[in-house]
Amino acid sequence: MPNIAVINALNERNDSPEFFYIGENNSIEQRLIKKLNVRFFCINAGKLRRYFSLQNFLDIFKVVVGFFQAIFLLLKLRPDLVFAKGGYVSVPVVVAAWILRIPIFIHESDVSPGLSTRICSRFAREIFVSFRETKISPSIPQAKIHVVGNPIRSELLEGDKRKGYEFTGFSPKLPVVLFSGGSTGALSLNELLYKALPELLLHVQVVHITGPHTSHIKNSHYRAFEFLEDEFADIYAISDLSVGRAGSGSIFELLALQIPMILIPLGRDASRGDQIENAMVFERNGWAVMLDQKELTSEKLCGEILKLLNDKKALHAMREHQSKSNLNNAAAILADRIGSLKIFHRKS
Repeated sequence: MPNIAVINALNERNDSPEFFYIGENNSIEQRLIKKLNVRFFCINAGKLRRYFSLQNFLDIFKVVVGFFQAIFLLLKLRPDLVFAKGGYVSVPVVVAAWILRIPIFIHESDVSPGLSTRICSRFAREIFVSFRETKISPSIPQAKIHVVGNPIRSELLEGDKRKGYEFTGFSPKLPVVLFSGGSTGALSLNELLYKALPELLLHVQVVHITGPHTSHIKNSHYRAFEFLEDEFADIYAISDLSVGRAGSGSIFELLALQIPMILIPLGRDASRGDQIENAMVFERNGWAVMLDQKELTSEKLCGEILKLLNDKKALHAMREHQSKSNLNNAAAILADRIGSLKIFHRKS
């Protein structure tokens, strides 16, 4: 989604760049990017794990193969610039671009950079980050690092409440809670919500993004979707509160739209702790409330949701803090910075 935001922002300029996208085969990003009529190319890319796993030995070969695939692609496509958004697919592409002397821009979404970003940052001309608290590396010149927030799609700011209520069948008379575990859902969060729904639906309406976990609950105050694309802006427009994980993509969208948040970050037992750090920064700035999933029951989840919705002063204060974040124009800043390089007019 952040890559789409940058593509759209560049298209709004007069540079008329041509885009190529390198990613994983059979992925959500492949489907979304092809809808933009952007050419999508797949390469092999082994995951860069920081713990012992037999899969690491196999993935070494994938990384090597991916590097040569990236070299071949970049020689064929001759791009003027590579923009890398993190993830292990980025590493062979960035290294190949550095060897071929192609300028590299990277963006890190989370408070603490992932391993791929730490590797790619050594080859980048400029490094953009979402959080002021992000520390890339003492060896990276600070002049390379720019705090811009996380790129979000401008169309998300143009949601229509009327369409949102029509799409869900909800009433404007009851609050709407958006519940999501991320683009692919979160099974453990889903289970918590299912147990809380009998009480919760007496007071609110719930839009539930389940991911690949189908919900069979039938209630006029509840709508479940595995995934939303074009309708998301209208769903955001009717949402009074969001409950979900703390992935940087979704929480920066909510920040830009000034939607109060309850964040339940993925724990360190299932991640490197990046969502915990994201959520802590958002809570410290007054942009969200953070809950620890290890201590969370369905009764407590229901209670926290209703308590916040009934506290109009707290909701107003959260929106006030969100409005002062100044971290909502990342896509435009990136597009302006890339466009200012004047590299899109190279003679063939």
